[in-house]
Amino acid sequence: MRIITRYLLKELMGPFIFGVLAFSGMFLGFSLVNVIQWAERYQVHFWSVLKLWAYTIPENMAFGVYIGILLATLLGLGRMTSHSETIAMQAGGISFLRIATPVLLIGFLVSVASFILNETIAPAAKLAYRRERTYLTQNKPQGVVEEYFYNEKGKNGFQRLIYAEEYHVAEERFINVMIQEVQDGNLVRTLKSKELLWGDEGWYFKEGEIYYYREDFMVPVRVTEGYNPTGFKKTPAQVIKLTQRPEEMSWWDLRWYLKNTELNTKTRRQLESQLHLKTAFPFACFIFALLGTPLALQSQRRTASAGLGICLINVIFYYLLMALGTFLGQSGFTSPWVGAWLQNIVLGLYGGYLFLKKALYLN
Repeated sequence: MRIITRYLLKELMGPFIFGVLAFSGMFLGFSLVNVIQWAERYQVHFWSVLKLWAYTIPENMAFGVYIGILLATLLGLGRMTSHSETIAMQAGGISFLRIATPVLLIGFLVSVASFILNETIAPAAKLAYRRERTYLTQNKPQGVVEEYFYNEKGKNGFQRLIYAEEYHVAEERFINVMIQEVQDGNLVRTLKSKELLWGDEGWYFKEGEIYYYREDFMVPVRVTEGYNPTGFKKTPAQVIKLTQRPEEMSWWDLRWYLKNTELNTKTRRQLESQLHLKTAFPFACFIFALLGTPLALQSQRRTASAGLGICLINVIFYYLLMALGTFLGQSGFTSPWVGAWLQNIVLGLYGGYLFLKKALYLN
């Protein structure tokens, strides 16, 4: 690693760490206040409050990372510019691209790290947070999913609707189950059972009732003790995926959910927007590095407070564009992909314009 690269990294790391800790700490403070207010309402003890608050750390840290990148670029490179260090580098034959490359590389690497954090630790923490709150408020044993419902779409107009009052994760067991099978919009069979169990050949019930529907009559069948397959093919691991909320799923889980679940148009567009946001949001680190580099290398002197102000303005503008894009994508004015990436497209084009203008001017 050349001396200039090490020096640039050193100048960027201080503001980056400060930005991550400062903004993540602010978000974590808001989360702690919310958890405490909720805990007072339900009289939750202290250790449960800390546990719930700990579950919010991964998500809030991710929020602080991309702001930290922009702040590091504006303050780190801005300080070097105000002290004429970058001017001296360029006078010594070091090009703008040579100065900008380590910054863009850091932005890209942090984007990848942020994506990994958002796809591994953060969804699991959100799921644990919801389950812990449910356990504390409803006094239900952990590992029990209430009001399970799934609409399974098959081939040639076939659908299977599965409803259960409870699903016990550890025991791989449904309680009070009703399965309805529909062909071309007509109900053809209903199955009711107190339990649905997982075995070597799939889901089965030991005893229950089956109703067969014909054009003008119904045939009830009482099934006693035995092994009776249901036709429901999802594994216990897939059943758990189908109980999670979009924010509790990784990109791969949510993509699988969209492919395997029958949804109305509005809900599908909302979930597709969430899917694309899972990649667009971490990529903001690279976009901010691209935008911040030419802004920080302006020849005029700029104080640290001015750099912080520019950082906040760009972050607010980013959030406004993200809210607008999400609305456009979910309402159908644009595709979900365009809506989710709108803020990155706009700021990326603006940052790219400033970057090319600066590169051509100095070279």
